[in-house]
Amino acid sequence: MKNKYFAKCIVFLALFIACLCTKAQSVIPQVSENVELMSILSRIAGYPEYSMDAAGQYIKDMDIFFKDKTEHPAVLYMKELRNKYGISYDAVMSMAVHLENRDDILSLVEEETSTLDERWNDVDKDEFLSHLNSFYNEAKFNEFFKSHKDIYEKGMKSFQTNVTDYFNIDWYSGFYGGEPQENYSIIIGFCNGGGNYGANRQLKGQKKDVFAIVGYFVNDEDVPMYNRRFLPTLIHEFNHSFINHYLDEDKYPEHVKELESAATDLFNSSQWSMKMQAYGNWKTMINESVVRAAVVCYMLDNEYKPEEIKTELLMQMQLNFRWVPELTSLLRKYEKKQNKYGNFEKFYPNVISFFIDYAQKENKIIDAVK
Repeated sequence: MKNKYFAKCIVFLALFIACLCTKAQSVIPQVSENVELMSILSRIAGYPEYSMDAAGQYIKDMDIFFKDKTEHPAVLYMKELRNKYGISYDAVMSMAVHLENRDDILSLVEEETSTLDERWNDVDKDEFLSHLNSFYNEAKFNEFFKSHKDIYEKGMKSFQTNVTDYFNIDWYSGFYGGEPQENYSIIIGFCNGGGNYGANRQLKGQKKDVFAIVGYFVNDEDVPMYNRRFLPTLIHEFNHSFINHYLDEDKYPEHVKELESAATDLFNSSQWSMKMQAYGNWKTMINESVVRAAVVCYMLDNEYKPEEIKTELLMQMQLNFRWVPELTSLLRKYEKKQNKYGNFEKFYPNVISFFIDYAQKENKIIDAVK
C-alpha cells in the first residue's frame, strides 16, 4: 500500500455499496473535502509528494487562493510534524479519513480500535486539531472546495469511464474464496498528483472502511489523463484489504512468529530499495509482495495481453520485489486447487513456507560469497 513511486483513505459523500457477491457491482469514485484539506495543507507546508503540480488549473487556483496562508500556524505545525514524527505520504491520508466535519468543526472519528497510522501516535491530537480547525475556517477552505465542483465532477467522470468501468470487482470474492468484511471506496485526491494511497478506519459498530485514494493529473488542455494503464494501481489497492490482516498479531500471531525471522532477512537484504518506496518493516514488504503477485493473477484471469503482464512482472522485479514471479506461480497453483483449500486463509501457510524457503536459498548464496 505505501509506494513512493506510484506512491502508493473521511469521505465527503456516501460511496459505493461494497458487496462483492453481487454481480455487476459498480465502483463509484468520489471526492472528499477532508482529503483535499490535508493534501493542500501538506502542499502549502512544502511536502514534495503533495507538490507534483499535476492538476493544471486546480493547482493554479489553490496557489492563488491560499497564497497568504504560507506562514499560518497550521502550515508551520505540519512542517514540524514531518520533521519530528515523519508525518508524510500515506500518514497524511490516514489522518484525512479519520476526520469528521460537524458544523464546520473538525474532529477525530470514534473507532472500535484505532487504525490511524502509527506515525501519529506521539502527536498531540488536540493541538493538531486546533491548528487544523483554525486553518479550515480562517482560510475559508469550504469556500474553495465548493467553488471547484466542476473540476471534481470532471475528474470523477473520467476515472469512472476510463478506469472503474473496466474493473472486475467480482474477481476478489472468487479468488479469495469469501465475502469481504469491509466497505470499499475510491477517493480521488485532486492535489495528490501521481501519489496513490491506501487507508482504512474502523468506526464503532460498523464494518471496516477501506479506501483507495488515487491521484489526479491532467494534460496541457486540462483533460484528466486516466486510462486503463491506471487500473493495476486500483487492483493493487483493493487487494490489500484481503491480505494485510493475515499479519495482524492479534488475529494471526502464529503467522507473525513463523515468518518474522525469514522475512526480516529478506527485508534487511532489500532495505535500501524498500526504504526508497517508504516501506519501513518486513510486514509491509510481505503484504506488498503478496498483493503484487495477486495483481498479476487478476491480469491473467481477466485476459490482459501477454506484454502487459510481462511489463507488470518486470516492473516488480525492478522495484526489487524479485520474488514476485515465483510467488505468482504459487498463487496460480492455489487457484487451480481452490476446491481443496476453499479460501485463501487456509492456503496462507504455503505463502509463509514460500518466503522461508526463499530466504534460506538467498542466505546460502550470501554465505557462499563471503
